[in-house]
Amino acid sequence: MKEEIKSIRSLEDKYGLVLFRMGLSHLVDVGYRNLGDDEVEESIKQIMDEGQKDEEDDSFISPEFKCEIIRCAAELTRFSIWTLFGYIKKYMEIGGM
Repeated sequence: MKEEIKSIRSLEDKYGLVLFRMGLSHLVDVGYRNLGDDEVEESIKQIMDEGQKDEEDDSFISPEFKCEIIRCAAELTRFSIWTLFGYIKKYMEIGGM
């Protein structure tokens, strides 16, 4: 974990704070753009179709649970990226950091 933090910090140093933050913002924004209603429904359909084919799969995550993850992520796109980052910073404990 510490090596990953060092690597992230080296990217921040390499690009500078402004560009680094914009890169983070873009990374999340790409996710936002891929969680529109049509994309969500297509992902859910694909997961459920694959789940029916792989009923004998030993996966501990059901297709329904995977679909709920996508629905939750789609609902989170209602908030700005920076509001979410602020929420994470203030209210979510991130282990090992």
